[in-house]
Amino acid sequence: MEESLIDVIVLAMVQGVAEFLPISSSGHLVVLGKLLGYAPDAGVRMNIVLHAGTLLAIAIFYFKELLALLKCKETSLLTALMVGTIPAGIIGIVVNKTGIDELLFNNLLIPGCGFLITAFMLQFGVKAQASEVALDKISIRHALLIGLAQALAITPGISRSGSTIAVGLRLGLRKEDAARFSFLLAMPVIAGATLLEVLSALSETGVGISASAENIALVAGFVTAAIVGYVSLRVLLQILQRGKLHIFSWYLWILGGAVIGWAIIDLLS
Repeated sequence: MEESLIDVIVLAMVQGVAEFLPISSSGHLVVLGKLLGYAPDAGVRMNIVLHAGTLLAIAIFYFKELLALLKCKETSLLTALMVGTIPAGIIGIVVNKTGIDELLFNNLLIPGCGFLITAFMLQFGVKAQASEVALDKISIRHALLIGLAQALAITPGISRSGSTIAVGLRLGLRKEDAARFSFLLAMPVIAGATLLEVLSALSETGVGISASAENIALVAGFVTAAIVGYVSLRVLLQILQRGKLHIFSWYLWILGGAVIGWAIIDLLS
């Protein structure tokens, strides 16, 4: 179904907030889709636009770091990012090609359990001892472990930012560097997912230039996702610096339990 402008803005706000705050955008979109009566993956173009908006938010926020990487001024970090991207890349392709994504995104039990896993990981991360390991000292093994956490977050309900930052903290990275590595690592994954959606859209019959009203909605979604995402990223870093990352776990414990209960009621009814 075609979403209204209001629906698009709501989706974009959820995407912008939950993509960066450690509460899982995919899990929230599955639940929101159930509440509003449509599948979160119903609009291919909308998925592309919302992901592009959050990608722009990261690019703007970490512009100087990206520029340094493009100029090959931080070769060790670039290598670590390349290694960290491999697990999510492999699993993402397997999930997409095997159709497992249909199962993942159409069962409320999965995001419900995913929310609980994220809550546990956030508690796991904040228990890390204070460390001063700088990002330029990150090892290939550490990059791979953080990459595996990112791959796990393909499951709805498991937050990509939450899991990667939590693992980074446990491995001894400084708070700001754990977040920096997490979001730089997100860029190729989000870009890759967007590319897969573009290819999927191009392979469908009848996919062409949308109507004027739909174009307006898409632009609104893109801008909203980018702005809300940028603000959410800044808020997350402030919360992380204060050592309050665990506050999101309480919300996720409640949400996860509620969603699982909802799923069980649906199965029994």
